[in-house]
Amino acid sequence: MDNQNGRFPVMLDIKRIFIIRENITKKDIVAKLVKSICMQVPSLKEEEVISSVLKREHGISTTLDSGLSIPHARINNIDTFHAAMAILPNGIKDDYGLEAKVLFLFLSPAAPNYFSAHLKLLAALAEKFNSSFIQDLLNTPKEEDIFKKINL
Repeated sequence: MDNQNGRFPVMLDIKRIFIIRENITKKDIVAKLVKSICMQVPSLKEEEVISSVLKREHGISTTLDSGLSIPHARINNIDTFHAAMAILPNGIKDDYGLEAKVLFLFLSPAAPNYFSAHLKLLAALAEKFNSSFIQDLLNTPKEEDIFKKINL
């Protein structure tokens, strides 16, 4: 994917999309999503990435009124975006009392020339994952079909 046509260089594949029905914490979901990325990107250190994402999340919530949460971090030593996603039919509350129904976690390169794409991706996610789209995803029973609907 490229920035030409309004698309972003986000590496999200079917192995990184999860429907999570059990009640677990946001921290546990972040760990699961990071692990799925690190399994495919072995140069990443799982505990360091989890710590970076949670540190960023602790500073200010990334959960929007639509029910989308966008935990993310800028990471050294990567040269493309990486993403993983959880659909949460039961929802989860973050530390600020906001309820998330979808977590879209992404890692972006820390190099300064990627910062503009990082901000554009945040804006594009907030626009695409509006309340009605999130409801549509919540009603989609299979990860494969969710992947097709996202089409970032």
